[in-house]
Amino acid sequence: MDNKTIEKMILLVWLFFTFRFIFISHWEILFLWPVLIFLDGLIQQNITKQKEQGDNNPRGIGINPQEMTKIQEPQKHTMDLDKLITKLMNEEKRKARKNIEKKRMLE
Repeated sequence: MDNKTIEKMILLVWLFFTFRFIFISHWEILFLWPVLIFLDGLIQQNITKQKEQGDNNPRGIGINPQEMTKIQEPQKHTMDLDKLITKLMNEEKRKARKNIEKKRMLE
């Protein structure tokens, strides 16, 4: 089962037992904990199965080397953007320092 499905089941169990607790019988709330523990065990099993399966890099599964070059191209683009952003930030800092120096000279 998918983790989202199990999480929805846990939510529905909580709602069901809350409704039953408020409106019908107070003793049925005792069955809530075993059901929740069982559902939590399902989530833990899914998490361990996901960790054990295959490669740690799920992005790399099923990608041939030609597609790898396509994946690496956007990384170069982001590196260029990072350099441009740092350059612009440095220019703004330099301008701010000049403005501060001008204000000090005027005072």
